[in-house]
Amino acid sequence: MAASFHLTSDDRQRLADLRRMRRLASLVLLGATIVFVIARLLEVRVDDTWGYLRATAEAGMVGGIADWFAVTALFRHPLGIPIPHTAILPNRKDQLGRTFGGFVQGSFLAPEVLTQRLEGVSVSDRMAQWLLESDNSELAAEKAAALLATIARLLPDEEIGDLLVNDVLGRLDQVDVAPIAGQVLDIATEDGRHHQLLDAVLKGLSDMLNEQRGVLRARFMQESPWWVPEAVDDKVFDKIYSGLNTFISEIRSNPHHEVRRHVDRKARELAVKFRESPELAERANQLKMDVIQNPAVRDWIIDVWSELRDGLIEQAATPDSALRARLAEAARSMAQRLRTDAELRERIDAGAREVTVSMARRYGAEVAGFVETTVQRWDTAETTARVEVLLGRDLQIIRINGSVVGGLAGLIIYTFSRLLT
Repeated sequence: MAASFHLTSDDRQRLADLRRMRRLASLVLLGATIVFVIARLLEVRVDDTWGYLRATAEAGMVGGIADWFAVTALFRHPLGIPIPHTAILPNRKDQLGRTFGGFVQGSFLAPEVLTQRLEGVSVSDRMAQWLLESDNSELAAEKAAALLATIARLLPDEEIGDLLVNDVLGRLDQVDVAPIAGQVLDIATEDGRHHQLLDAVLKGLSDMLNEQRGVLRARFMQESPWWVPEAVDDKVFDKIYSGLNTFISEIRSNPHHEVRRHVDRKARELAVKFRESPELAERANQLKMDVIQNPAVRDWIIDVWSELRDGLIEQAATPDSALRARLAEAARSMAQRLRTDAELRERIDAGAREVTVSMARRYGAEVAGFVETTVQRWDTAETTARVEVLLGRDLQIIRINGSVVGGLAGLIIYTFSRLLT
């Protein structure tokens, strides 16, 4: 047999064993033939005692030829003669695919078989043991990060934008923001957190005045009458500019400044209005809708998602990134929990069994169909050659056993026949 397909190292070893056993089986048959011829001549010309050896060799020849025919008929027509019911494998390849697919579905993917097999398998224990081994948590983090990056690449920006705008921001349609705003103001004024915002605004205003002094001075000159001397303008501007900075500094340094108390009163009043004023509530909700429906919001969301996606992909590919470090730590933490939390282990094991059985029940027929169509698409000659390489050595041993067993049977039959005569 000439193997035309790609051979693995195991295939080459099996092919060598097949050829060796085929030569041995043929030598046994040839040896039985030679012994038969010699024993027959001696039986006729010397002594009929040689009939025992002749009968043994004759029966060995018959058994060897019969088994050679049977073995050969599995893979091809013996001697190239298209005898009916020979070349069984090439002629029955499609049926073999159906049988094999049904066998896989019935013997491997049957829900009851999987349930029984998985009862003794603890997925959680194996998971914990694997994660606690050296470097496996980093490997798990690498694979998890790669999976996240792949999913992120597959998600279209436009669809993500539509999802966030329609399904997330869209839910705000039913939310009355006025009471929420009032509650937020109550909390902010109660804890004094609004003063932090006021301080930030005052600092920003002070910084702006310092940075824009030249611009403000030029503007002041434009508004001042032409007949006012420049020196007077400078003195007036410096006075106003200094007064503003001093006023801002006083507000920032004095926690009990009148401006701060005024802001407190207005914040409390606004919180009450948010809860009690229908007009203000309507304006707040209308402002909310204007923001949600603004196309710029969708574009901003897509930009934010794009930045998050790019950052995720970059961190997933970087071994020492914060993402990979957190995933590795999460894997180690999960392993420790699995070692100590019996309830978590049971949930994971039960979930693994349920998912596996459910997948087998739902897709078992499709797997069987895939096996069937795959086998049916195989090249007939290659399929035959592969099966012969896989099973040929044992089949050649059957040929040898046929000669040996046939010879022994022939000897026994001939002996009985002599005893009966």
